[in-house]
Amino acid sequence: MRKLLALLTAGILLATCSAEGSADTSTTTTSAPDTTTTHAPPDTTTTVPPAMSSTTAVPDTTTTVTAQLGPEGSGCTPGTNVLPDGVWYGLVADFDDDGISFDLACWFSGDAATAAAAEDGEESPPPNDYYVRNQNAQLRELEVAPDTSVLWYLSGDPSDSQEGMFSEWVDFLETQDFQLAIWVTISNGEVTDIEEQWVP
Repeated sequence: MRKLLALLTAGILLATCSAEGSADTSTTTTSAPDTTTTHAPPDTTTTVPPAMSSTTAVPDTTTTVTAQLGPEGSGCTPGTNVLPDGVWYGLVADFDDDGISFDLACWFSGDAATAAAAEDGEESPPPNDYYVRNQNAQLRELEVAPDTSVLWYLSGDPSDSQEGMFSEWVDFLETQDFQLAIWVTISNGEVTDIEEQWVP
């Protein structure tokens, strides 16, 4: 009986110590920090690339290909007697102090020159990698703006260029006995720039 009592007393003491120990550890244990209150979630909107603006156009590569394979300039068949604003190639048929008579033509280079020459039954590929098509003898009278700048070649050599006003160029043309091939820029219905096309 004494042994049983001693055993019961020891068991009660052991249970009491265990209970006190667990109570002590609960007061000294640190709980994990509450991350929801101390850390905001990352702002993923700053890492997403900006969307393409609705006004941004996708480059039209077909236009570039067409320009490489077609005649240079704004074209060679405008469908009207009056040349619209743009850049045009042709020959100077005549001139005076106020304007020029212009024989519109088509200038082809590279692969386009090869194809155009073959279509016309001419040597293909053409010499010097360019080909001029002029199947219409119509002349267009072009008014030239007074402040028009002109680039031309004094001796047919590309290193011997001259730049001046239209009146100076007219003086030069009076000394020549051949037709010059030129590019004209037309703005608001009149020529505003002229550049001679050098050919080898």
